[in-house]
Amino acid sequence: MDKRLKGKTAVITGGGGGIGRSVGLAMAAEGASIVVNDFNAGNADKVVAEIKKAKGKAVANYDSVSTVVSAQKIIKAATSNFGSVDILVQCAGNICNVPTLELTQEQWDNALVVHIGGHFACAQAAAREMVQQKSGGTIINFASRGAFPFFGASGSSYAVAKAGILGFTTALSQELKQYGIRVNAICPNASTPLFPSTDPRGGMGIPRTLSLDPADIAPLIVYLVTEEAKNITGEFIYAAGGDFCIFDRPLQPRIYVRKIGKWTADELGNVMPGLGLG
Repeated sequence: MDKRLKGKTAVITGGGGGIGRSVGLAMAAEGASIVVNDFNAGNADKVVAEIKKAKGKAVANYDSVSTVVSAQKIIKAATSNFGSVDILVQCAGNICNVPTLELTQEQWDNALVVHIGGHFACAQAAAREMVQQKSGGTIINFASRGAFPFFGASGSSYAVAKAGILGFTTALSQELKQYGIRVNAICPNASTPLFPSTDPRGGMGIPRTLSLDPADIAPLIVYLVTEEAKNITGEFIYAAGGDFCIFDRPLQPRIYVRKIGKWTADELGNVMPGLGLG
């Protein structure tokens, strides 16, 4: 049986550890050539060595995801070494678990430039190449349930960054559909360098995890970039262990009220208390 990703090239940002490492190894095992991007050169080199030891093809790249120029260098590493870029998996991220009242401008900016800025810059560079190649492609963004914080969430800067990625995924999937390029967002739940806890996790209608092994998430991502998943785009997908969940879009109407004409504050004062808000 042919390997599912034979002849494809995948760029994995944040590929030096955690979920990114697992995805790189899994895609290489399916025949893809891998660009392992990580600002930690040692970690990137280790994953490249693992892939090569398993008879796969890989190169390391250490450029930042956070600027258009450096993102172009990341994608150039794919085209110059392997001739194309067919898959982009955006695992690179950071976290600043600081309350809003204590958050500095630098901390706020850093969260947004790595997450939202990085997703934009790398997706733009990769999509431009994919459009020119005229052979489609797949982009997997990494969001989080932390976009809509619940107990134990990770701060407003992280929430805004991840919510932005969900919006970006929706817009980009619509823009790129005409080129046969698919864009989906993964909301993972795993033990990683950013979230090292091994305690079972649940919440927001999701049962507690049975496994937090980042390697458990890789098969779903591999599937999403194959031709078997060619009709799946614009989706938000939770993944943890053997669990996955397809989320509805945010901003689904919960309560809808219409009055013919303009509301008055008094009228709203009579209506709002009966809607069960708060």
